[in-house]
Order: sequence, then structure tokens, then C-alpha cells
Amino acid sequence: IKQGKGNRDLSVQVTEDLFDYAKLATVGPEVVMQAADLLMADFRMLSCQDIKWALNALKGHYAITRKALCEALKKWQESGDPSGKRRRSRTSSERCYIDFHFEHGSLKFDKRMFFLENDRRYCRTYSNLEASLQKELSFYQQKAKEWAEHEDFLLALQVNEDEYKKDGQLIECGCCYGEFAFEKMTQCSDGHLFCKECLVKYAQEAVFGSGKLELSCMEGGCPCSYPVCELEKVLPENILCKYYERQAEEAVAATCADELVRCPFCNFPALLDKDMSLFSCPNPRCRKESCRKCHVQWKQHVGKTCEQVLERDEIRMRVLFEERMTAARVRKCVKCGTGLVKSEGCNRMSCRCGSFMCYLCREPITGYNHFCQHARSPGAPCRHCRKCSLWTDPTVRPCVATVFLSYLFCRCSPLGRSSFSNHLHSLTPPAPDTDCLAASGDRSSESLANKRSNRF
Repeated sequence: IKQGKGNRDLSVQVTEDLFDYAKLATVGPEVVMQAADLLMADFRMLSCQDIKWALNALKGHYAITRKALCEALKKWQESGDPSGKRRRSRTSSERCYIDFHFEHGSLKFDKRMFFLENDRRYCRTYSNLEASLQKELSFYQQKAKEWAEHEDFLLALQVNEDEYKKDGQLIECGCCYGEFAFEKMTQCSDGHLFCKECLVKYAQEAVFGSGKLELSCMEGGCPCSYPVCELEKVLPENILCKYYERQAEEAVAATCADELVRCPFCNFPALLDKDMSLFSCPNPRCRKESCRKCHVQWKQHVGKTCEQVLERDEIRMRVLFEERMTAARVRKCVKCGTGLVKSEGCNRMSCRCGSFMCYLCREPITGYNHFCQHARSPGAPCRHCRKCSLWTDPTVRPCVATVFLSYLFCRCSPLGRSSFSNHLHSLTPPAPDTDCLAASGDRSSESLANKRSNRF
């Protein structure tokens, strides 16, 4: 039976993702038989048994099976010796093979498939394919065309970059100072050029870290932002979605600040009337109920005031412990009052409002003159001045460890509860001229010493 030429043409645009294994249903035996024959024609170097095994493992679907076989064959070709020693040869006694691999979640298929000594000569063809198989064939041809166009695009970019490099026309990135072709650059509204990798890292830090409403230009002093078309062209989908999500959150927080409440367990935001105390988290993965004011789970709060709930020993000690630990790390912006937490970087902190402050003494600063300029060992105190250190060592404060061990001890000892409670009350949030929770006030043990300052 001769297969019609029209069956191999891309006639229908398939929008459904037929490569998603979880959404694929098992097909009938007629479709499996036709799909196996098509794959035998596509992969004449593989045995019928191996092809049918892969097809049955992938629910009898042609598109996803062909994709997996093509990836295994491509991996074998890329791992081969350029001289051709790894290619099949009739004179070679060693049989060549490909390693078939498919993985979806916890499901995994692996099989070593050896090449036939001679390629298959005859394959069954069809003039009319089953409708579902014709759909999969069109879908794979559509994807193969997109892959080919993408590879051509990457090749054109590489050739273009080589020409730029040969003519000395590469452009310097304004952030990392690397040299790139113009096609690999992005720009703000004012035309400042940066490489796409720098913009992706900047946006990732902004949306997952400080949560800025708008991505401003990385050029110092430029107030412009990046056009939406540039962001959609450069940023990965997960970062772009998170950026839009943060924009929506900040817009809601700006207009409904008094009604915006976040779940204390999963940080999910929601609007709640001012006179409501019970907050039911709308997050389907959480659904916990808590008190709006003291954040205690509602089942422990029913029939009691917030003060009565917090009087319970274990809850009170846990809350006080968390408050002291948080107060030891949080800094409030001297201009807008936003809470800032530093996990790494130097002690010159920048807020989203544009102000700068010292992490150690909390004083507003402009440049780096606030910090000690004398040469000394990292973390060692300066013998010539009492200025703050720009970099501090990532050591753990003994007072924090003591508090944590005391908390563990207090859970099983009445004497420990009393001692721990008194110790917690003796700890107060750090004053503006102290460093953190440690009683010694050592300024050289707060953060990781990295090469650049964090943006907050």
C-alpha cells in the first residue's frame, strides 16, 4: 500500500501539546500498528522490537516516541568522534548502539538499542492514516519546522557575532563590561545597552528579592525603565510571570494597604475587612485559619483574646524568640520605613526608594566614605578609626546559638522555661548604634563577604 504524499505535509496547525506525557491517553491497536510502521520507516537502523517497545512505553503515541528516539540518536551523533571512528562500519566487530531515555516525574524508561547490521529495506506504508495519528504527524512536523528555524537563527547569530568580532564592532555591556553583538543586547527607554544575561539576573533578583514595582535602568543615574516589549523578549516565562504578579501585588498594597493581609504560614496575600479578626487563607494548598493581629492559628484562639493566647508559655516563648531573632536581622529604611534583611553582600544597603544606609549602624549614607578605608585583615577591627566595616565575616553569633539552645531546653524543663523567659525579656531589639543580637556588639559577624552589594 502506497502512502499518500499529503500525509507527510503540514496541513493542520496543532495547538495541543502532544509531547506532554501526563495528558496523553492510551490509543487503540490500529493506531499503534500504523505508528509503529511509520517509526520503522523513520528509523531503519533500529530493530522492530526496540521501536515497538519504545512506542508501547509511551502509550502508543507517535510524536512523543519519535522525539525521544531522535534525541537519543542526536546524543549518539554528538558524542561520536569527528574522524568517524564511532560511526557504524561493516568491518567493525563492535556493534553501535543508542541509549534510549525518557523521564517524566518519577517515571523513567531506559533501554540500550543496538543498530541493525543492515538498514531495513522495506516498510509498510499507508494511503490513509487514522485521524489521531495524522494529527500527531502534523504536530511533529510543525515542531520539527520550529526547531529547524530556531537552529538556523542560532547559527545566524553565531555567524553575525563572528563577523562583529572580526571587524571589531562588538558592543560593551554597561553592567558586566563584556563584549557582545548588537543582537544579544537589550536596552532601556533611553538607549543604554546591556547584555541579555545581565538583565535576566537583575530581573530575577528584583522580583524574587526586593520586589520592585518597576525595573529601572542599570546605568547609574538613569531614571528610565525597560519597555515591556524588551522584557517579554528577554526574560524567561517564570521570571516574567513573577514580575507581573509582583506588580499586581504592589498595586493592591498601595490602594488597599489597611485591608491587605498575608497568611503567616504561606505568605499568601488577600483582602480582609478591617473589622474582621479571622483570616482564612484562600491558598488551596494552605487553607489555614489564623488571627489577623497575633497570627496564631485560630483553633488555639477561639474564645480568647490575643493577650490571653500569648500568655501561654510555649507560644509566648516561641513568639518572643522569633521576634528577637527577626529584630536582630531586620533593618528599616531611614527614608520610607521598609523592612530590609541582608543575606549576603557588603554593608552598604540600598532600598527600592533610592536611599542608602549602613547595615551596621543604620545611619543614612551617600557613598563609601562612611566605611573604614584602612588596610586590615577581613573581619579584624581597625586600629586607626572607629568607622564601620564595609565587609564583615559570616560568623555565627554565640548569643543566637545560646538563645536557640535555651529554647530547646525550655520545652522539657519548668526551670528551663523560667530561665528562658527571663533571658528573652532581657534581650531587646538592637539600638541604632549597635550591630545585632550579640551582647558583645561585635560588628564583624553579620553577613557573608561577597563581591557585590545586594539590592534591596
